Amino acid sequence: MEKPSKAKKGMFGLKLKKKKKDKTEKGLVLTNKGAQDGSESEVPQEGPSHQEGPEDLTYDDASITPGPSAPSKRRAKLLTKIHDGEVKSQNYQITITITEARQLVGENIDPVVTIEIGDEKKQSTVKEGTNSPFYNEYFVFDFIGPQVHLFDKIIKISVLHHKLIGSILIGSFRVDVGTVYNQPGHQFCDKWALLTDPGDIRTGTKGYLKCDISVTGKGDILKTNPKTSDAEEQIEKNLLIPQGFPSERPWARFYVRLYRAEGLPKMNSSIMANVTKAFVGDSKDLVDPFVEVSFAGQTGRTSVQKNCADPVWHEQVVFKEMFPPLCRRVKIQLWDEGSMNDVTLATHFIDLKKISNEQDGDKGFLPTFGPAWINLYGSPRNHSLMDDYQELNEGFGEGVSFRGRILVEIAVEILSGGAQESKFSKALKELKLSSKDKDSKSSKGSSKDKADKADDGKAQQATDKTNSTEVEVESFAVPPEIIPEKYEDFLLFGAFFEATMIDRKIGDKPISFEVSVGNFGNLIDGGSHHGSKKKSAELMEEDVLPLLHEGEKDVAHDTAISMASTTHPEKPLVTDGNRNYNYLPFGAKKPCVSFISSWGDQIFRLHWSNMLEKMADLLEEGIEEVRELVKVSEEAPEEKMKTVLHDFISQSRAFISEAEKKQKTPNQTALDKKRLTLCWQELKAMTDEAEGVIQQQKKKLSLDEMIREAQNFVEKIRFLVDEPQHTIPDVFIWMLSNNKRVAYARIAAKDLLYSPIEEQMGKHCGKIKTHFLKLPGKRPAGWTVQAKVDIYLWLGSTRYSDAVLDNLPAGYEAEMPSKSSGTHHPPSALLYQAQHVFQLRAHMYQARGLIAADSNGLSDPFAKVTFLSQCQTTKVISQTLSPTWNQMLLFNELVLHGEERELMESPPLVVVELYDSDAVGKPEYLGATVAAPVVTLADQDYEPPKLCYHPIFCGNLSGGDLLAVFELLQVPSSGLQGLPPTGPPDITQIYPVPSNIRPVLSKYRVEVLFWGVREMKKVQLLSVDRPQVLIECGGRGVKSCVIQSYKNNPNFSVQAEAFEVELPENELLHPPLSICVVDWRAFGRSTLVGTYTINCLKQFLCKSREPLALTSQTDGAGARPAISDSPAAVQSSELLSSSKDLPTDHVYVDIEPPPTEVPDSAQAQTATLVDMPDSSPMLEPEHKPVAQGLPKDGHIKQDPRMPSRRSTKRRRRTIADESAENVIDWWSKYYASVKKAQKEKENNHKEKRDPKAKPGEVVLDVDDGPKKKKDKMFKKKLKDDGNEAIPNLAVLKIYDGDLESEFNNFEDWVKTFELFRGKSTEDDHSLDGDRVIGKFKGSFCIYKSPEDSASEDSGQLRIQQGIPPNHPIQVLIRVYIVAAFNLSPADPDGKSDPYIVLRLGQTEIKDRDKYIPKQLNPVFGRSFEIQATFPKESLLSVLIYDHDMIGSDDLIGETKIDLENRFYSKHRAICGLQSQYEIEGYNAWRDTAKPTEILTKLCKDNMLDGPHFRPGKIQIGKKVFSGKTVFTEADSEEMVESYEHLALKVLHSWEDIPEVGCRLVPEHIETRPLYHKDKPGMEQGRLQMWVDIFPKDTPQLGPPVDISPRKPKGYELRVTIWNTEDVILEDENIFTGQKSSDIYVKGWIKGLEDDRQETDVHYNSLTGEGNFNWRFLFPFQYLPAEKQMVISKRENIFSLEKMECKTPAVLVLQVWDFERLSSDDFLGSLEMNLNSFPRAAKSAKACDLSKFENASEENKISIFQQKRVRGWWPFAKSKELTGKVEAEFHLVTAEEAEKNPVGKARKEPEPLAKPNRPDTSFSWFVSPFKCLYHLIWKNYKKYIIIAFILIILIVFLVLFIYTLPGAISRRIVVGGS
Repeated sequence: MEKPSKAKKGMFGLKLKKKKKDKTEKGLVLTNKGAQDGSESEVPQEGPSHQEGPEDLTYDDASITPGPSAPSKRRAKLLTKIHDGEVKSQNYQITITITEARQLVGENIDPVVTIEIGDEKKQSTVKEGTNSPFYNEYFVFDFIGPQVHLFDKIIKISVLHHKLIGSILIGSFRVDVGTVYNQPGHQFCDKWALLTDPGDIRTGTKGYLKCDISVTGKGDILKTNPKTSDAEEQIEKNLLIPQGFPSERPWARFYVRLYRAEGLPKMNSSIMANVTKAFVGDSKDLVDPFVEVSFAGQTGRTSVQKNCADPVWHEQVVFKEMFPPLCRRVKIQLWDEGSMNDVTLATHFIDLKKISNEQDGDKGFLPTFGPAWINLYGSPRNHSLMDDYQELNEGFGEGVSFRGRILVEIAVEILSGGAQESKFSKALKELKLSSKDKDSKSSKGSSKDKADKADDGKAQQATDKTNSTEVEVESFAVPPEIIPEKYEDFLLFGAFFEATMIDRKIGDKPISFEVSVGNFGNLIDGGSHHGSKKKSAELMEEDVLPLLHEGEKDVAHDTAISMASTTHPEKPLVTDGNRNYNYLPFGAKKPCVSFISSWGDQIFRLHWSNMLEKMADLLEEGIEEVRELVKVSEEAPEEKMKTVLHDFISQSRAFISEAEKKQKTPNQTALDKKRLTLCWQELKAMTDEAEGVIQQQKKKLSLDEMIREAQNFVEKIRFLVDEPQHTIPDVFIWMLSNNKRVAYARIAAKDLLYSPIEEQMGKHCGKIKTHFLKLPGKRPAGWTVQAKVDIYLWLGSTRYSDAVLDNLPAGYEAEMPSKSSGTHHPPSALLYQAQHVFQLRAHMYQARGLIAADSNGLSDPFAKVTFLSQCQTTKVISQTLSPTWNQMLLFNELVLHGEERELMESPPLVVVELYDSDAVGKPEYLGATVAAPVVTLADQDYEPPKLCYHPIFCGNLSGGDLLAVFELLQVPSSGLQGLPPTGPPDITQIYPVPSNIRPVLSKYRVEVLFWGVREMKKVQLLSVDRPQVLIECGGRGVKSCVIQSYKNNPNFSVQAEAFEVELPENELLHPPLSICVVDWRAFGRSTLVGTYTINCLKQFLCKSREPLALTSQTDGAGARPAISDSPAAVQSSELLSSSKDLPTDHVYVDIEPPPTEVPDSAQAQTATLVDMPDSSPMLEPEHKPVAQGLPKDGHIKQDPRMPSRRSTKRRRRTIADESAENVIDWWSKYYASVKKAQKEKENNHKEKRDPKAKPGEVVLDVDDGPKKKKDKMFKKKLKDDGNEAIPNLAVLKIYDGDLESEFNNFEDWVKTFELFRGKSTEDDHSLDGDRVIGKFKGSFCIYKSPEDSASEDSGQLRIQQGIPPNHPIQVLIRVYIVAAFNLSPADPDGKSDPYIVLRLGQTEIKDRDKYIPKQLNPVFGRSFEIQATFPKESLLSVLIYDHDMIGSDDLIGETKIDLENRFYSKHRAICGLQSQYEIEGYNAWRDTAKPTEILTKLCKDNMLDGPHFRPGKIQIGKKVFSGKTVFTEADSEEMVESYEHLALKVLHSWEDIPEVGCRLVPEHIETRPLYHKDKPGMEQGRLQMWVDIFPKDTPQLGPPVDISPRKPKGYELRVTIWNTEDVILEDENIFTGQKSSDIYVKGWIKGLEDDRQETDVHYNSLTGEGNFNWRFLFPFQYLPAEKQMVISKRENIFSLEKMECKTPAVLVLQVWDFERLSSDDFLGSLEMNLNSFPRAAKSAKACDLSKFENASEENKISIFQQKRVRGWWPFAKSKELTGKVEAEFHLVTAEEAEKNPVGKARKEPEPLAKPNRPDTSFSWFVSPFKCLYHLIWKNYKKYIIIAFILIILIVFLVLFIYTLPGAISRRIVVGGS
């Protein structure tokens, strides 16, 4: 080559020059001009001119100037997490409650429900002869596996008509698990599933099934939703569909079209194939691909293309499903057909949510996709027989290699009426070819529903197939509008700057790196880039370019380019200071890779995606900055938040203006256009919302709400970022050891994509990014790093190839490949001339919250700091989870290449790994973090850096925080002396962190309250007996006294200690505080029991000089007070409250509010009226207050049922049966409370969904509607409820969860710390209950030490103020267990036999005899009394066991309650305050102290002045509460003064008392979750209960509350069937053709089918009239309060015990036609809920089916109220009137039935008269002559007589003719003689 006279400009904007002669390598070197003259060279756009691509069309606007705008940042954003978490198996529980079905299609069916999830199938009981069966059955499915796997499983619920052989499907319903999990609370509650027939979609709805479906994972808490059981509820408005779905979902066809595939791996798993190939040398593709598409539980597959790596199918798989579907993802799986079994090649999922838009109006669009490529990833493309990573091909885990791509299209066609064919489908039909002709296997597994259909083996007709949901696979011709894809050349360039931390196991062989995109660059197993060499004729016709086509560039012809995807193999060297790691000595010569690949030119998709992602990243960064500001300032964060939102608005507007200008390009798919429109519409909506948040004047949003709103924006944008239609495949970096793949990194192509517009450029394009390479497939034990690679990557169109090197760190010379013939090559290496010497100082101060790696629950941590090719290790700190190293590590002689300025802006990263040192064996990995050093150049002034926390991650788990800082100092020419001084090392030659970097310390005083230890388990097989607690913080600490005998008294004798410690003034840098418990054993030995580390001390900080006050105060009345973290905080404020001058504040508490003025929940506080908080339920308008005012006239009405001192208002009487409904007991109170809780929830739910609320507003759950509206609502409610609401009932509070969660765990006086021991597992250690070894009860108070410390030491410590003495105290505990629900089944039949076990200390109460058979929702109604001594017996365990006849009983679940915390809490949790004060009756006051006594004690304890009682008033301090205090004795009519009612109201509003006020626990029932140790974090059911605790010395302890379950009441229903009319006539007389029916009536009560009764037969009814006078008698058990019938019966003949279940009392009457020879014909039925059924018609003419079915609540009656009713009701069949029955219902109690019995049928006693039936009514067999007379003689008498005469005449004539010849001949003969 001639020497150029002038430096020529090359393709990359580089000057060309010849290499110096003294260098041995041949070739060219390109010098970076910018490195020489310090300015960026202007790059002219060279290279061949391309047709303007879609990117160029977008940017005609002058405001955006195309051109390489190199961002100043040379490195990608720092990420502290080294490893991504892998897909792990988790425990999940799917629970389904089948409540009832309605409107099932069919006649006289016996419905049964089956539930299928995957391979598991469960079945309900069979209900006989009903179209609306009631089940109330609970099913549990347990699942262990990865979340992705579970969420695609289909829950299929089918209702079948049960038969002995082959049940018939009525209808089914499908939903995938993911849809359920995505619902609020992970559940559908009380929803109606719409049943359809998959065999024939034209038939419409087949019925509705009411069910609850929930999916819970570990730690998920299920919210209980109110159950509605309204007979008239509107099913269509409460369907089981996600919110926002239309109630009417049409059927739709889902077309998945598969065009072709490219670049598949050419493997064949069969041994013979490989043998053949070896011997014959056949190089044809050994893959026989076909595609399997799965959707909504159905699967269809294409034909098999033999020996083809680039197959062409042109087939479509058609699914039929309702739209929108309840299944989220389409699964496309590529398979290789094998002779033995098929092998999965790759799997891809398409989420329908990402390819459609559910919004209404013109915004929404149907699922649409492509035609577009989908890239497939999976295991490495090797040809081996056994694939170790096969599960990657099945969609589990991250794919580690490109495995080809498929061209796919998805379209959805809505079927308007049934499945009639539209033009679209007709056109397809014409093109259809049966895929079965091509390949017999193609229909394999096409539909699972075949088994469900009762088909009789006949081949289905084509019409049947179009109307069924069976999957269809058919061929299609490629539509002419599909334009052949245009390909564009893309250059990928990579420069390796660093390769360190290479695992030493692979470091002994030469190592190289390979970079690939798709099959390009994959030299080992990529195969030819365009797949099959023999192109099919079809492909040639379509004129589709191969993946690597011959471009216009001469570069494509050069073989050097194709080989440049791999670096030169090099032998790694051992890292200094760490033999476990090796590194590649790149030095100043950085190896490069580059190659060209060809892909479709739809990269505009990636550009839009990058724009959106950058917006989301910036917004998220802004939110993080705001959160950081919150910690240090109060006002600044709000301003910053507004600035962040302003920036977001401007970015959104830029995007919108770009999107609106976007011109249509020919290569856009329908989805591209719609997605772009969707993006700018969403951004426009978000912009409007953001402006609303900023400018909101009327309602000021809090900062938290603003952050929440902004976080919502981020989530919405992130959803839009993910582009479903792929273009360029992901980039893989593989580390090769001896040409074998070892570890990899995978980077999305969009992140590396170049664009002249900076906003559209990938975030890592042209930046040096650190990649930690990982092993493919499942991670082996330990998180070892395989390699750390710093690589510069650039990917872009060859048009922009002159910008490849723009952002490289300057100062290099580019070395060209020696083989190159032109200047168009990217460099093969970068030679950096300038080198700088640096020193790294790693200031390792301390760490906190590390993972426990030793069996004692601690670690011996040390850190390894790796920088470039050097590694240093800190000292080991033994036995701690919060080590303080205070060590500076010095890394000398670090040589860095490149420009100083750029090194300062983006220095190499420091990796810190933490390990646990073990005496034997290798150190154990605890986690790692990545940090950027602070760079100081030689010519800069030195400023000491500040320490900061770096998060540590162990995989995906948080592994604590590291407090450290790293500084990179340039060594000046004077050498190391010119650097800032380091200070002298200590004796062990360890340099401490310099004092100017260490945090500034202040002296703090730490007071510790030692209360006691609890629940100590055995340690080293011995019980803990003499524990001691050691507290340590910042190197100082204090010890508690030793407990002499843990068994006798686990409390400490000395309660409080204090110590002084120096802590950083910056609260964020405070060191952790550790709690250690040791056990002293014989011979002075001590054993560590367990530890706990408090990482954040902020909660225990108190103000130093001022007395302690509550940490937070409540603003206004309705709010819950924040609980002070320090017990002393409460107590000291209580001491001072009396001395403060409180303003005179008269507060009037009106205890007789008018029903219309006071809403359900508390109103806002006004000047003179404090409304009761929610905990005083007597403010419910239905339940008026007890203490009512005196009537105006002065006369007092008496009510003998009222106890004294009660309200004198008479209760509203109901029409209910007095003996049943009006027995008011504790259960009346319970059901009234349940109802109230439901109503509150419904109201809250309605308010939360208030559509009027603006986006920025927060919807408050306060119902302050106008008076009229309220009145109407309550009147309507009362009318609806009928006899349910007894207005004066007292109620209690029913909590959805446990009491602790409502009252901050009752930790207001002392905190409970769990002590851990043992190794921390890799699972989520927040739920790791096995490691808890015990608990420590105590508290801390930390404050700055006062200068005069002597004054502090004298007297009592502040933390002790107000703390009760901790000596033993005897108590009486009453435990009330009400009921349990949704218990996990413990028996194989899906049921349990639960009973209660209580454990408290050594006491155990087993209630085994009272077990409840075959119940998952048992009502226990049990109370227990236990005497105990605190603190020894303070943990109450309530266990629910399953009773087993044989073998040991199984534990279902348990719950534990800390009674001591409740006993001492200021919330007074010993006995809940009742809502009303009464002396006797169902709501008798059960506390040992009266309200006035409780109030007096509270005032005394809190040192408040009062209470002072004056007529009508109670004064506490300066607050005055007014109310009624004079009442009337019910018996003597004397006026009595009582302050109890008013005192009770004051107690309910105790939280309004300034300074010391807090919520007091009301009378309640808590709902506690049950857990089992084998299934941690998974609820096993819930238990409703409460606990009362009374000190033993208290007098006047009343009897326990009687909560024993109500016994069902015996009733007898007497049904008299008088007559029927208009019954349809089924039989036809064969002689006469006359229609008739042999009518009889059947009757039974649902659930009691064994007691089925029927009338005699009314034969030959010619008009449909039947006369019976027949009596049915149905005895049954009923609970009036629950409105349910109780049925006790054995499930089957093998059941040992009767099972009790509750169902509504429903009477079924059926009319039948009697058949002699065949089975009887069903004519019609009538079902009536005895509690609510339509009134009877007075005559048969007035009886109408429509009136019956559409009867309003007003027109319905209850037999339990009416007792007797007679009239006409309609029979129906298939919703058509088939007859009318006149019946009489008479309900009597069992006692009345015994006194006045009646006979069944027409028997004695009180027999019924025989009916007066017409003469025609008889049976053939019984009266045959009678039958002849009536049916023949009566009608045909005339004809019979005529026929008889004719017969006689004919006989006579015949005889005459017969005898005449003989007579004549005889006469002749005789006459002749």
